[in-house]
Amino acid sequence: MRNVVSKRRKRPAYEQTDTKNNLNINDRIKLCKMDFDDTYGLEDWEGDKILFEKEDWKGLLKLRQKRAEQHPSDLYAQQRLGEALVLNKKYSEALEFLTPLYQKDYESGFGIPEIIDALIGLGKTENDFNWLIKPKVLKLDSDTSKLCAELLRPKRKYVSISDLYCDLMISADYLTFKEKDLSDYLVKYPDTFDIKSDSEYFWDIKLKLKRK
Repeated sequence: MRNVVSKRRKRPAYEQTDTKNNLNINDRIKLCKMDFDDTYGLEDWEGDKILFEKEDWKGLLKLRQKRAEQHPSDLYAQQRLGEALVLNKKYSEALEFLTPLYQKDYESGFGIPEIIDALIGLGKTENDFNWLIKPKVLKLDSDTSKLCAELLRPKRKYVSISDLYCDLMISADYLTFKEKDLSDYLVKYPDTFDIKSDSEYFWDIKLKLKRK
């Protein structure tokens, strides 16, 4: 779901996506691409957790704004503030806030999911932003199915749809689809993927590349 770090930091457990509940896609991106360290105290994270789970976006914005002001050099705090702005549908404000930070630290991949979310909120696409390095955005198309095949090629055993989804997130900067969308799409390629499921639920789907 990229102090400056060369890779994203993992978010707290309460913000990690539950595949069965289909939460926001960018949380999945950050889960796979961020390494979380305890920059803040436990009390701070508990407050964040309560507000996030209650979907108290106004309260979350207030808390994260305070944190960002207290830690101006911490890009993670700034990125989380950008996320809170998006959750509050302050899309233009989020872009105004994140753009100069991205321009300064674009090589670390700073703020890409939040910027794209803000663009989508404004009815735009990733093509409506002046990227210094164009992000890799995956959509449900032939390129993604080919990438799935490449990721599965070295694996002999079945792989869960969740693990494959996470591998896609590691391979890209932004995914425009959720796990269920991916599973529904890949079943259209029975000649490429060997797919099995022990239940009617998409999260139980496992697959591997068919060997010819």
